Amino acid sequence: MKRIVDKFTGVVLGSALGDAIGKSVEDVVEEEVYEFYGGRIEGFVAPHPSSPAYGQLPEETSDETTISTILLESIVSKKAIDIKDFLNRLILWYEEEEKHRYPDPVLLTAIDLLSRNINPSSHGITSGSVEGILRSVVVGLFHYYDPNLSAEGSKLVSLLTHRSEAIADGSAVLGSAISYLVSEEFNLKEMNEKIRFLNALKGFVSNRSHRRIIDTVQDLLLESADLDMAIKNLGNGSYVFESLPLALFIFLSNTESPLEGFWQGVNSYGSFGGDTDSTGFIVGALTGACWGIDVFPRDLITNLEGADRYEYLAKKLYDITENMIIRR
Repeated sequence: MKRIVDKFTGVVLGSALGDAIGKSVEDVVEEEVYEFYGGRIEGFVAPHPSSPAYGQLPEETSDETTISTILLESIVSKKAIDIKDFLNRLILWYEEEEKHRYPDPVLLTAIDLLSRNINPSSHGITSGSVEGILRSVVVGLFHYYDPNLSAEGSKLVSLLTHRSEAIADGSAVLGSAISYLVSEEFNLKEMNEKIRFLNALKGFVSNRSHRRIIDTVQDLLLESADLDMAIKNLGNGSYVFESLPLALFIFLSNTESPLEGFWQGVNSYGSFGGDTDSTGFIVGALTGACWGIDVFPRDLITNLEGADRYEYLAKKLYDITENMIIRR
């Protein structure tokens, strides 16, 4: 069994890597990517002029990693999921506009309302953006020993700012997926185990249409579909039930070559552009949860902005979680 601490660092650093690399080609079509970079990207590159990340340094992450890190810091500080502390940290970040890196407008609006003790739902603020569920990977680590707790905790932290049935279902799927992968509940090199894994995730989904999308992931795996076919059938936009199922497909279709799956995740733009940093974030997290930190090239980790901080926080979270399990 892969050392669990290596999986913790793999999730935290893998998701940040996927975000940092994927941001450079977000919303850029395949033709323009190939013309600008000479092929698909496989490392840190300057963001494409058409990407919302244009102007950032290659090794920098977006605010998608920032929000997950804020939750990670909160849990490490409080040794628990403390929603009030998490919100207070979000408010402090919200007020430091100079640190923002093209954050989700819904997130900013929700934090503003919550800072004034106003329920975002009372103002009709809803969102199905995948950005709302990415923080679930941290909860999946914190409760890796229990996928049910991972699912419920993931919904709690995600619905704080992004409120919709899609966010509830998507966060539960992502949090429980991390839990299952860290604890190695499935041998994902076998097709029947991949299907069993998807069915387990589907058990945390309440909406029938969302369950059918996970069934589509299963069908694509059985058909040995390629990335282009998956994008055509699942989509690759910022809606949670496009980016999330696409990431699951990419991850599960590359269990014999996990690094290739990671590269597909950050290059999941297709013919119309896509949410490559979110998809890269999720694929990176799933890959790290399954195979640990060593699956990622060392030079990428070394050059990633904030890598030492991420590794420190991941190991602290591991220590807290293990001590919590012992006390149980």
